[in-house]
Amino acid sequence: MIYQGLNLMICPRTYLVLVTETLVAQDIAQTITDFDPASKVICAGSLAAAEVAVAAEHAIEIAFVAGNPGQFAQSALHRGLIARGSRVVLLGYEAEASGPTPVFDVLQQPFDTAAVVAKLLAGQHSYA
Repeated sequence: MIYQGLNLMICPRTYLVLVTETLVAQDIAQTITDFDPASKVICAGSLAAAEVAVAAEHAIEIAFVAGNPGQFAQSALHRGLIARGSRVVLLGYEAEASGPTPVFDVLQQPFDTAAVVAKLLAGQHSYA
């Protein structure tokens, strides 16, 4: 499922949401779209689907990923995101237990729109 804002930019930012809980994924995707209306938001329900989606993209601004940090760090998806200069924000109990690292940020539960926006703001790149 792809959510795309209505405003067009020359280079709209692309975000990835890899969360198996549909309502959580939709909430994060809607928050991203509200924050960055021109963005493309890719929602994937599995690691395999996310890998295929990321392979087709030149860049992913931020990836919100639910899962085990250790397993994710060993995945082809992680390598693909790192190769594209993406920021990764992990969510879920295992991510919270591990805590943020230099490689991953963590979205603490329960989260709200403001918490997601804070991660988006922290990840803004300067295009000047």
